Amino acid sequence: MPRWSAVGSVLLAAATLISCSVPTDKTVSKERLQEQITEEVTEQSGAAPDSVNCPDGLAAVVGATLDCTLVDQREHRRVSVTVGSAQGDQVDLFIVQSIGKGTVARQITEEIGRRIGRAPESVTCPADLKGDVGATVRCMLTDRGETYGVTVTTVDRGELAFDFTVDEQPQ
Repeated sequence: MPRWSAVGSVLLAAATLISCSVPTDKTVSKERLQEQITEEVTEQSGAAPDSVNCPDGLAAVVGATLDCTLVDQREHRRVSVTVGSAQGDQVDLFIVQSIGKGTVARQITEEIGRRIGRAPESVTCPADLKGDVGATVRCMLTDRGETYGVTVTTVDRGELAFDFTVDEQPQ
């Protein structure tokens, strides 16, 4: 199998910083987090997600992080929310989406199919790809009975996307 290096489709919005006011108890409520994520995703993509679910509220302490789940077109994605700053009742939140492992595998399969005229037998990824530029995940591609490693890396080309490279030699 030849070596491929290709650009996957743009699937993520860039990491975003939003500000919101929180009650004096210094916690961003579960409902407020879900609302903020929904608004941000809707603004960036032009369509609201099917649902957003956060397991709890988030302490308004710099560096505090919470992972929520976003469902869009039956695909579950992780969304990490981190407190960037907190002064008085004002909190800045960083929201970073991930690309679902199934979406990454499907996009790699489709891109290889376009480039060589046929899709590999399978592509699987062990985890979602984080939306942070430089984040990586190592996937596996099977074709004609041989398995190859695939390195997938989040990149920024004005919009967030991913590149992938298939190992030259099977494992």
